[in-house]
Amino acid sequence: MRDPQLVYQQQAVKDSSPLQLVVKMYDLAIQSTYRKDGEKLRSIISTMISGLNFDHEPADQLFSLYHYCQNLSREGKFEEVREILEPLRDTWDDIANK
Repeated sequence: MRDPQLVYQQQAVKDSSPLQLVVKMYDLAIQSTYRKDGEKLRSIISTMISGLNFDHEPADQLFSLYHYCQNLSREGKFEEVREILEPLRDTWDDIANK
């Protein structure tokens, strides 16, 4: 029998808009900072980098911020990463809910 939590999570992803998926990525990254899981955090941020569309202006700035967050996570500065990601997450969430 399949894990009901896993089924719920998979369905939540399938039902999400692209903007909501971005918010979910931020949520996962922020959770990783609380767990001090640098490897997972860097993996999530790498995924976020690969999803950037450089045809639009904010992509360059986001790339720089994400790269900086990866470096901070290598240094174990998870609180600093969180201070950068949380406001970005809230902005994406505001946009996704309009």
